[in-house]
Amino acid sequence: MDSTGVRRPVPRSGWIFLVLAMLCTAPTVALVVYGAWATLMGPFMVLGPLAVGIPLFAREAEGFRGACLAVGWCLVVLSVLGSVWGLFVLTPPGIVLLAAASRSRPEPRRLPVAIGALVSAATLGFVGWVLVEKWIAPYFREPDAFVATVQERRLLLEGGFPELLTYDGSRLGHGATHVDLSSSGDGPGGRLVVVFDPRTPDADLTVLRQLLADLPGVGNVKLCDPPAGNCR
Repeated sequence: MDSTGVRRPVPRSGWIFLVLAMLCTAPTVALVVYGAWATLMGPFMVLGPLAVGIPLFAREAEGFRGACLAVGWCLVVLSVLGSVWGLFVLTPPGIVLLAAASRSRPEPRRLPVAIGALVSAATLGFVGWVLVEKWIAPYFREPDAFVATVQERRLLLEGGFPELLTYDGSRLGHGATHVDLSSSGDGPGGRLVVVFDPRTPDADLTVLRQLLADLPGVGNVKLCDPPAGNCR
Protein backbone atom coordinates (compact mmCIF):
# COMPACT_ATOMS: atom_id res chain seq x y z
CA MET A 1 0.00 0.00 0.00
CA ASP A 2 1.48 3.35 -1.01
CA SER A 3 1.20 6.76 0.67
CA THR A 4 -2.23 7.36 -0.87
CA GLY A 5 -3.65 4.16 0.63
CA VAL A 6 -3.82 2.32 -2.68
CA ARG A 7 -2.61 -1.25 -2.72
CA ARG A 8 0.34 -1.65 -5.05
CA PRO A 9 0.36 -4.67 -7.38
CA VAL A 10 3.37 -6.94 -7.43
CA PRO A 11 5.74 -5.60 -10.09
CA ARG A 12 6.44 -7.83 -13.06
CA SER A 13 10.14 -7.94 -12.19
CA GLY A 14 9.21 -9.33 -8.77
CA TRP A 15 7.33 -12.21 -10.39
CA ILE A 16 10.29 -12.80 -12.72
CA PHE A 17 12.69 -13.13 -9.79
CA LEU A 18 10.24 -15.46 -8.04
CA VAL A 19 10.18 -17.72 -11.11
CA LEU A 20 13.99 -17.63 -11.19
CA ALA A 21 14.08 -18.59 -7.50
CA MET A 22 11.83 -21.57 -8.24
CA LEU A 23 14.10 -22.63 -11.10
CA CYS A 24 17.11 -22.29 -8.78
CA THR A 25 15.67 -25.09 -6.63
CA ALA A 26 16.57 -27.56 -9.41
CA PRO A 27 19.77 -28.81 -7.65
CA THR A 28 17.77 -29.41 -4.44
CA VAL A 29 15.02 -31.24 -6.32
CA ALA A 30 17.65 -33.36 -8.07
CA LEU A 31 19.16 -34.38 -4.72
CA VAL A 32 15.72 -35.29 -3.41
CA VAL A 33 14.98 -37.38 -6.49
CA TYR A 34 18.28 -39.23 -6.07
CA GLY A 35 17.51 -40.15 -2.46
CA ALA A 36 18.56 -37.19 -0.30
CA TRP A 37 15.01 -37.14 1.15
CA ALA A 38 15.96 -40.21 3.20
CA THR A 39 18.86 -38.45 4.95
CA LEU A 40 18.84 -36.45 8.19
CA MET A 41 18.39 -33.19 6.27
CA GLY A 42 15.93 -34.75 3.83
CA PRO A 43 12.77 -33.05 5.20
CA PHE A 44 14.38 -29.62 4.79
CA MET A 45 15.38 -30.44 1.20
CA VAL A 46 11.78 -31.39 0.46
CA LEU A 47 10.17 -28.44 2.23
CA GLY A 48 12.68 -25.87 0.92
CA PRO A 49 11.61 -25.97 -2.75
CA LEU A 50 7.95 -26.09 -1.69
CA ALA A 51 8.37 -22.99 0.50
CA VAL A 52 9.80 -21.01 -2.42
CA GLY A 53 6.34 -21.04 -4.01
CA ILE A 54 4.61 -19.41 -1.01
CA PRO A 55 4.85 -15.83 -2.45
CA LEU A 56 2.76 -17.01 -5.41
CA PHE A 57 -0.31 -16.58 -3.21
CA ALA A 58 0.36 -12.86 -2.61
CA ARG A 59 -1.87 -10.43 -4.48
CA GLU A 60 -0.25 -7.12 -3.55
CA ALA A 61 3.31 -5.87 -3.25
CA GLU A 62 3.59 -5.67 0.54
CA GLY A 63 2.36 -9.21 1.10
CA PHE A 64 4.61 -10.46 -1.68
CA ARG A 65 7.62 -8.67 -0.22
CA GLY A 66 6.93 -10.03 3.28
CA ALA A 67 6.60 -13.59 2.01
CA CYS A 68 9.79 -13.34 -0.05
CA LEU A 69 11.74 -11.89 2.87
CA ALA A 70 10.51 -14.52 5.33
CA VAL A 71 11.10 -17.52 3.08
CA GLY A 72 14.33 -16.10 1.61
CA TRP A 73 15.99 -15.46 4.96
CA CYS A 74 14.82 -18.83 6.31
CA LEU A 75 16.44 -20.60 3.36
CA VAL A 76 19.68 -18.61 3.63
CA VAL A 77 20.02 -19.21 7.39
CA LEU A 78 19.09 -22.88 7.03
CA SER A 79 21.59 -23.34 4.20
CA VAL A 80 24.38 -21.86 6.32
CA LEU A 81 23.55 -23.93 9.40
CA GLY A 82 23.21 -27.14 7.39
CA SER A 83 25.91 -26.53 4.79
CA VAL A 84 28.00 -29.54 5.85
CA TRP A 85 24.95 -31.79 5.26
CA GLY A 86 24.30 -30.47 1.77
CA LEU A 87 21.76 -27.75 2.53
CA PHE A 88 23.99 -25.17 0.83
CA VAL A 89 21.90 -25.93 -2.29
CA LEU A 90 19.16 -23.83 -0.70
CA THR A 91 21.32 -20.70 -0.78
CA PRO A 92 20.63 -19.66 -4.44
CA PRO A 93 16.81 -19.70 -4.21
CA GLY A 94 17.02 -17.90 -0.87
CA ILE A 95 19.16 -15.09 -2.29
CA VAL A 96 17.00 -14.74 -5.40
CA LEU A 97 13.89 -14.49 -3.20
CA LEU A 98 15.51 -11.61 -1.34
CA ALA A 99 16.09 -9.96 -4.72
CA ALA A 100 12.40 -10.49 -5.52
CA ALA A 101 11.52 -8.81 -2.22
CA SER A 102 13.72 -5.85 -3.13
CA ARG A 103 11.94 -5.47 -6.47
CA SER A 104 8.62 -5.12 -4.66
CA ARG A 105 9.79 -2.10 -2.64
CA PRO A 106 8.41 1.32 -3.63
CA GLU A 107 12.00 2.27 -4.53
CA PRO A 108 13.91 -0.92 -5.44
CA ARG A 109 17.59 -1.08 -4.57
CA ARG A 110 20.04 -1.99 -7.29
CA LEU A 111 22.55 -4.12 -5.36
CA PRO A 112 20.14 -6.90 -4.22
CA VAL A 113 18.75 -7.07 -7.75
CA ALA A 114 22.22 -7.33 -9.28
CA ILE A 115 23.21 -10.06 -6.81
CA GLY A 116 19.96 -11.95 -7.46
CA ALA A 117 20.49 -11.79 -11.21
CA LEU A 118 24.09 -12.98 -10.86
CA VAL A 119 23.15 -15.89 -8.57
CA SER A 120 20.31 -16.88 -10.92
CA ALA A 121 22.60 -16.84 -13.94
CA ALA A 122 25.31 -18.86 -12.16
CA THR A 123 22.88 -21.46 -10.77
CA LEU A 124 20.90 -21.95 -13.96
CA GLY A 125 24.11 -21.99 -15.97
CA PHE A 126 25.42 -24.78 -13.75
CA VAL A 127 22.15 -26.71 -14.07
CA GLY A 128 22.28 -26.33 -17.84
CA TRP A 129 25.88 -27.53 -17.97
CA VAL A 130 25.04 -30.61 -15.90
CA LEU A 131 22.06 -31.43 -18.12
CA VAL A 132 24.17 -31.12 -21.25
CA GLU A 133 27.12 -33.05 -19.82
CA LYS A 134 25.11 -35.89 -18.26
CA TRP A 135 22.07 -36.26 -20.51
CA ILE A 136 22.79 -34.76 -23.92
CA ALA A 137 26.54 -34.93 -24.61
CA PRO A 138 26.79 -38.74 -24.12
CA TYR A 139 24.60 -39.24 -27.18
CA PHE A 140 27.18 -37.46 -29.32
CA ARG A 141 30.26 -39.21 -27.94
CA GLU A 142 31.89 -42.29 -29.33
CA PRO A 143 31.22 -45.48 -27.34
CA ASP A 144 33.93 -46.08 -24.76
CA ALA A 145 32.98 -49.40 -23.11
CA PHE A 146 32.11 -52.99 -23.76
CA VAL A 147 28.93 -54.14 -22.01
CA ALA A 148 28.33 -57.87 -21.78
CA THR A 149 25.55 -60.01 -20.40
CA VAL A 150 26.64 -62.48 -17.73
CA GLN A 151 24.50 -65.61 -17.49
CA GLU A 152 26.39 -67.12 -14.55
CA ARG A 153 28.36 -64.79 -12.28
CA ARG A 154 29.42 -67.86 -10.31
CA LEU A 155 31.55 -69.08 -13.23
CA LEU A 156 33.56 -65.86 -13.10
CA LEU A 157 33.76 -65.52 -9.32
CA GLU A 158 34.70 -69.14 -8.55
CA GLY A 159 37.27 -69.56 -11.30
CA GLY A 160 40.57 -67.76 -11.68
CA PHE A 161 38.92 -64.83 -13.40
CA PRO A 162 38.47 -62.36 -10.49
CA GLU A 163 42.20 -61.62 -10.75
CA LEU A 164 41.75 -60.93 -14.44
CA LEU A 165 38.80 -58.63 -13.87
CA THR A 166 40.61 -56.14 -11.64
CA TYR A 167 38.94 -52.78 -11.02
CA ASP A 168 41.41 -50.77 -13.11
CA GLY A 169 41.39 -53.24 -16.02
CA SER A 170 45.17 -53.56 -15.94
CA ARG A 171 45.08 -57.37 -16.15
CA LEU A 172 42.86 -57.29 -19.23
CA GLY A 173 45.13 -54.83 -21.04
CA HIS A 174 44.35 -53.72 -24.59
CA GLY A 175 43.24 -50.27 -23.41
CA ALA A 176 40.93 -51.37 -20.57
CA THR A 177 40.80 -48.78 -17.78
CA HIS A 178 37.87 -49.85 -15.58
CA VAL A 179 35.94 -53.06 -14.88
CA ASP A 180 32.57 -53.40 -13.16
CA LEU A 181 30.75 -56.70 -12.58
CA SER A 182 27.24 -56.21 -11.20
CA SER A 183 24.50 -58.66 -10.31
CA SER A 184 20.92 -58.73 -11.59
CA GLY A 185 18.90 -58.89 -8.40
CA ASP A 186 18.55 -62.39 -6.93
CA GLY A 187 19.28 -64.15 -10.21
CA PRO A 188 22.53 -65.86 -11.19
CA GLY A 189 23.28 -63.42 -13.99
CA GLY A 190 24.55 -59.88 -14.15
CA ARG A 191 26.33 -57.33 -16.30
CA LEU A 192 29.99 -56.85 -17.09
CA VAL A 193 31.15 -53.35 -18.08
CA VAL A 194 34.70 -52.82 -19.31
CA VAL A 195 35.62 -49.19 -20.03
CA PHE A 196 38.55 -48.53 -22.32
CA ASP A 197 40.70 -45.55 -23.27
CA PRO A 198 39.07 -43.75 -26.26
CA ARG A 199 42.51 -43.60 -27.91
CA THR A 200 42.80 -47.39 -27.99
CA PRO A 201 43.59 -48.72 -31.51
CA ASP A 202 40.87 -50.73 -33.24
CA ALA A 203 43.10 -53.80 -33.29
CA ASP A 204 43.33 -53.80 -29.48
CA LEU A 205 39.59 -53.27 -29.17
CA THR A 206 38.97 -56.30 -31.37
CA VAL A 207 41.21 -58.42 -29.13
CA LEU A 208 39.59 -57.04 -25.95
CA ARG A 209 36.11 -57.78 -27.25
CA GLN A 210 37.03 -61.34 -28.12
CA LEU A 211 38.74 -61.79 -24.74
CA LEU A 212 35.52 -60.82 -22.97
CA ALA A 213 33.39 -63.00 -25.23
CA ASP A 214 35.58 -66.01 -24.37
CA LEU A 215 35.02 -65.66 -20.62
CA PRO A 216 32.78 -68.44 -19.21
CA GLY A 217 29.15 -67.44 -18.84
CA VAL A 218 29.63 -64.19 -20.75
CA GLY A 219 27.79 -63.38 -23.95
CA ASN A 220 26.30 -60.63 -26.08
CA VAL A 221 29.29 -58.29 -25.87
CA LYS A 222 28.29 -54.84 -27.18
CA LEU A 223 30.19 -51.65 -27.82
CA CYS A 224 28.43 -48.97 -25.76
CA ASP A 225 28.41 -45.52 -24.27
CA PRO A 226 26.79 -46.59 -20.96
CA PRO A 227 25.58 -43.12 -19.80
CA ALA A 228 23.57 -42.73 -22.99
CA GLY A 229 22.66 -46.39 -23.23
CA ASN A 230 23.52 -46.57 -26.93
CA CYS A 231 25.13 -49.86 -27.90
CA ARG A 232 26.10 -51.63 -31.08
